[in-house]
Amino acid sequence: MAPSATTETRTLSFTAPRKVGPKYGKDRSEANYQRALEIIKERLPRMGMLNGLLMVNLGANRPDIFIDARGEPRLLEKTEDTPDTRLNIKPEYIIQFYEGKLEPRYGLFKDAYFHEASLPQGNLRIAIKFADLLCPVNPSNPKHYQPGMRLPQPTEDLEQVKRDIREFGYGLVKNALTPEEVAILKKAVQQQAAGERKAGVANMDGGPHGPNQRIWTLVNKGQEFLDLLEHPLIDEIIPEFLGEQALIHSYSANIVRPGNIPMQLHTDQVAIQPPIRDINFGLNILWFLEDVTEENGGTRVYPGSHIGAVAPDDIFDITGTVAAEGPSGTALCIDSRLWHCTGPNRAKSGERPAILMFFMRSFIRQQENNFLSIRPEVEAKLTDRVKAFLGYRTTGALGGVEGEVREGIFVKKVENPVGPFREEVAA
Repeated sequence: MAPSATTETRTLSFTAPRKVGPKYGKDRSEANYQRALEIIKERLPRMGMLNGLLMVNLGANRPDIFIDARGEPRLLEKTEDTPDTRLNIKPEYIIQFYEGKLEPRYGLFKDAYFHEASLPQGNLRIAIKFADLLCPVNPSNPKHYQPGMRLPQPTEDLEQVKRDIREFGYGLVKNALTPEEVAILKKAVQQQAAGERKAGVANMDGGPHGPNQRIWTLVNKGQEFLDLLEHPLIDEIIPEFLGEQALIHSYSANIVRPGNIPMQLHTDQVAIQPPIRDINFGLNILWFLEDVTEENGGTRVYPGSHIGAVAPDDIFDITGTVAAEGPSGTALCIDSRLWHCTGPNRAKSGERPAILMFFMRSFIRQQENNFLSIRPEVEAKLTDRVKAFLGYRTTGALGGVEGEVREGIFVKKVENPVGPFREEVAA
């Protein structure tokens, strides 16, 4: 009888004890701990600029160590003084800082969402600069805005906008949206926000009381938002800065309301590690659906902070930033390396809605996993242009399905992908 094409397959177990010795899975915790201590000791002479007492813990069963930088820096095993800053951190992060593989403002805070005890306590500037001083390059604090400093202004001259992006890290396109377009989009955002609140699925942020509201995955939430992806400004700006095959990294709306707390300062390519500053990987377009001012929470920026080894000493302090202001209908274009954050809304009433359209280069993994999150009925009516932005088109050798990666092919989920087809073969 001929062998079946569904011949039984055998399973392998890589979890059972192996007879080849401890080749894999070595416990490196002690080695990493000792290496982290060596690095801290090596970098200790740099620590004078901390101007404080820092407690560092490198693991639950490890002793606290103290860096006393109130004078000539020294390492202490114990002290009766109260530390200015307490830091619980993995030894692996210390090593990655030292090797230039992890940006401190990302590494120090990336675990805090899931493990609050990892959040630095006390003077955060000391924790951040401690990590900076472990790195190959100690970044400088961004240049603070001074009254009278030349800044980008809203303009209809797109060449000037591009020059502003290159010089300052951001530019403002005046009248990018007509009053009618603003009205349509503003109504859609506010209605969707109200609907999500009523349905109990709203994403609230902006501090412990959550006055702000984020609306994610706008492609699912109305034809108005799909129509906005056809805007000619995208073709004018994005290819020049990110290449012809740029992808939508995320597409959302943000409503900033009075009483919010400013977001921490960040760049929009913070998740790209090791950190790279000499090229922008993305560009964000914020569409103003209301006059945006310093008072009502305009995006705070450090002008020019997209160039060079630059990073804020304290990402929770917006001193020296300036609000990117513009009338309703303006489009704010931000280089992904620029240090910025949502500003505090100090207005007595009202809200500041905006749409955020974030593009990244074609080889960067998107923030939004569109293949899983887009509703089937929405996917069915997408134009090729929008599909390309969302990652449904192959580029180079990326984005294919079952090995098909010829340039410019539009892909879709395969209902019945090729699985095991086993035939007996001669020994």
